[in-house]
Amino acid sequence: MRAALLAAVALAASAAPPAGAQVGDTAVIPDDGRATVAVRTRPDQAGDLYRFQSDTEFVQTDDRGGQTQTNRQVFDLEVLDVEPGGGLRLRYTLREAKVEDSGGASMEAALKATVGESLEFRTSREGRLTALDNWPAFRERMQARVDAALPDQDPVRALVRERLGQPALTAADEMVLGDVRLMAALEIRGAAPLGITDLNAGRPGAGRATLEVSVPRPDCRVRVKRETGRSASGVSRAIVSEAEVAVVDGRVVTLTERRVTRAPGGAQTETIQIRRLSPAPAC
Repeated sequence: MRAALLAAVALAASAAPPAGAQVGDTAVIPDDGRATVAVRTRPDQAGDLYRFQSDTEFVQTDDRGGQTQTNRQVFDLEVLDVEPGGGLRLRYTLREAKVEDSGGASMEAALKATVGESLEFRTSREGRLTALDNWPAFRERMQARVDAALPDQDPVRALVRERLGQPALTAADEMVLGDVRLMAALEIRGAAPLGITDLNAGRPGAGRATLEVSVPRPDCRVRVKRETGRSASGVSRAIVSEAEVAVVDGRVVTLTERRVTRAPGGAQTETIQIRRLSPAPAC
């Protein structure tokens, strides 16, 4: 819950790439005979616990003067169970939160309302969010804590209530699990061909989307870089995401994503940096 609560210009930059190995919830890497690298060589296990720190800087410029926000979150991600077929049952817990927002202190108060709360959820083998185990109770506690922290007429309080009223999977993804989804989008599973892959090959008008896989440290780290860009109706959006993941557990060690959106009425720049605080597997 960072700039997701700020007024934003949105442009879908999705891609439907060809079949192959898995990055996040989409098959993105074709099997074309290239040399490959194997990632996530140790299966997930119940009890696996990861801690991450996420730092975000958001700048919006428009004819009303714009808005800025910096946001730091520390959170735990715990594997509760490995399901048949390779899906996972996971627990997300926000441990720390700090926000500086040009619009005032309400955003920080809203975010801190979830510190210490745990959301249990399920993902597919490919990392896609599929179910929520304790969403009604989590949502009720979160709303109650936000209501207690902010006055009745506060616009952030009203916006939180509105967003929590969305369908459960949408609300959880947007309000709580955005960083988890971002990491999953770059966490390779299986054998990934090295080099650059055009994700939109054969799809005229789909925009630019490439994936690059390299090995900075053999048998230790894999670097994954994804670039997407698209323009429509005077609005353009470009996203560059780059991560180093541990070969053994396939989890992010460091990640940076930069999103730039430009429209006739203004522009937005959002930079997200995630780093793993818990120890990565030894190389």
